[in-house]
Amino acid sequence: MLAAERRARILDLARQDGAVSISRLVSDLGVSHVTVRRDLDALVADRLLDKVRGGAIIASEPGDTAGLATTVTIGVVIPTSYYYRFVVDGIGDALSGRGEMKLAISEYDLSEEYRLVRELVDSGVDGLLWVPSISEREESADFDAFVDELSVPVVFVERETPGGGLGSVSSIRSAHERGAISALRHLRDLGHRRLVMVSRGRSQSAEFVRRGWVDALGRLGLDPASTILGPNELGAGPTWERGSADVVLDTVQRIGATAVFSHGDENSLFGLVQNARGRGLSVPEQLSIVAYDDDVSAHADPPISAVAPDRRRVGAHATRMLLELIREPSAEPPLQLQVEPRLILRASTAPPSAE
Repeated sequence: MLAAERRARILDLARQDGAVSISRLVSDLGVSHVTVRRDLDALVADRLLDKVRGGAIIASEPGDTAGLATTVTIGVVIPTSYYYRFVVDGIGDALSGRGEMKLAISEYDLSEEYRLVRELVDSGVDGLLWVPSISEREESADFDAFVDELSVPVVFVERETPGGGLGSVSSIRSAHERGAISALRHLRDLGHRRLVMVSRGRSQSAEFVRRGWVDALGRLGLDPASTILGPNELGAGPTWERGSADVVLDTVQRIGATAVFSHGDENSLFGLVQNARGRGLSVPEQLSIVAYDDDVSAHADPPISAVAPDRRRVGAHATRMLLELIREPSAEPPLQLQVEPRLILRASTAPPSAE
């Protein structure tokens, strides 16, 4: 049976009974679950059906809410960070008209997140979006056990199951590694070979950005004398400590770097540009700068080139993924999705000076 014939048959069955189940369609049509779901998705895209848990119903007419699935409530646990404000905006976009969120804020404290997650589950949420404070590199049996015992679907946001290997939870995050490589490729193409990276964070996102840096050094043939400055040199607080800009510029001049790639705390880059001028290093003629994140970089003097993760899109896709798991729990392997950032070029990068 051709796809068009199957979909016509599905639509006829739905019109007869008002609804169709996936299990019935598999039996009646003699095709796989995957094929039925694909057909239903096509009919939903054509606005002929509305998807519900386990099947579909005839699409409601505009303004008619009688046929809509019951709205859901999702729990959202995120760190206290300006970065996640835009993720929450994306969650709200995808939830509009479909449900509501209960938002809980952590302080990058995993034990506190456990408590918040339990409270949300006990309150009756239908699913969870969670940004857990875990390292991607370090396995954690306690964390895995906690997640496995949760009674509602979970999607990790801007995180992956720690320890590598196969996970049990779907996730969606920015492709931070690719963002870092794209920034360094831009600098390489301009002629820069020796760079300083600023990376003070201890989150998974920082780990992924650093992974992109390490990959780029070998992939792009950058000078191995390029170096990273982290919390040991600059402190681990939310902003650079006093004197940090001097530490960065001392390193730039000591190793003869011609560019800086900085992840986190864009505001501190304003001070870096000012301090560079005080040392007679003009930006970009003698020092190019690329930021990772793009909240305020456009307002610097000169405007700073930046990698811009699409945080709103990450939040929206995570929500759609969770809604699908709530509607139709699946025994299929979890999905691990990545959203590519954009590289926005401004006036802070140029070929290195010939001097």
